[in-house]
Amino acid sequence: MINFKQAVILILCSLFISCVETLITINVLPDARYRMSIVSKGDKEDIENNDFTLPKSSEWSIKTFQERDDETGDMIFFSSGESMLEGTNLLINNDHHSALRYPISVKVNKGVFSDTYILHQLFEGRQVAAKYPTLALALLEPSDESKQITVFTEVMLYCLKESINNIKLQFDVKNLLKERIVNHFNGAFYKAGEDGNLKDISQDNKNGNIIGLPEKFIRSNFKPFDEILPLGFVDSSLIGMLPCINEANTTINLNDDTFKLISTLPGRVFMSNSDSIYNDTLLWSFDLKDFTNDSYTIEAASIIYYPKKIQKAILVGTILILFVLFLIAKRKAIL
Repeated sequence: MINFKQAVILILCSLFISCVETLITINVLPDARYRMSIVSKGDKEDIENNDFTLPKSSEWSIKTFQERDDETGDMIFFSSGESMLEGTNLLINNDHHSALRYPISVKVNKGVFSDTYILHQLFEGRQVAAKYPTLALALLEPSDESKQITVFTEVMLYCLKESINNIKLQFDVKNLLKERIVNHFNGAFYKAGEDGNLKDISQDNKNGNIIGLPEKFIRSNFKPFDEILPLGFVDSSLIGMLPCINEANTTINLNDDTFKLISTLPGRVFMSNSDSIYNDTLLWSFDLKDFTNDSYTIEAASIIYYPKKIQKAILVGTILILFVLFLIAKRKAIL
């Protein structure tokens, strides 16, 4: 019979075979606290691209280290964190807002004869199809370069529209003018594609990212609106596009990440959506395709029964019933 520790060893032995692999372990204790551990492993660039980040708080013990692979001689980089937690935790890193979010909640419902433990964790969906539909298709075939220019265009137009809408409180710009700007940029990107310039534009200002902000192209196509736009509107629009572009880059980087999550809960597990179970250890395996659009949910529940309380209740109940029957019988005898 395989216990929690053995399951971890088995998973560690089979886990690390692609670019970045992350193992998350959650061990729920009887008092509803839970020890959470996260270990990511991969090459230096993928570990440091911040698509999946460890929580940044004093509750977490974080360390990074590297080891040389005995077989290949390559250097392998690790990022790990561990913490004892309770209740609901957002597990955020405010230094990297576009990173994958994975909040967790563990609670216990105490009853007279049993306690129920509930584990719930959410790997938040990236909503790719709603934001830039071609990227959802491109992620399925990352080696197909034919969709890259279309992805670049969709990301730019989506981020420009988001930026313009988000800065509306700073500037008094009518919705009709915003629509004109977006339509103008639709035409500008289309013309650049027809003229064969879009590939060169997409290479501008990448700074090591997959998708960069083509600042020169954006500024030049704002010029027809210079006289009717408030001062600073263009600069604010460009700045506002950056978080959105970072989010798209993060989503693309997550395409080579794989995740395994294992958990134990007190008592008997009576509900879970895990992929498999080893004795009392639950296992989930997932990657970007599971949260490309909608969130990926981890759910499990267990129960601890207290036999002595149940036996005591039965005994007390039996005594009460016998006592009532005795009173009834005595009353009939008197009558």
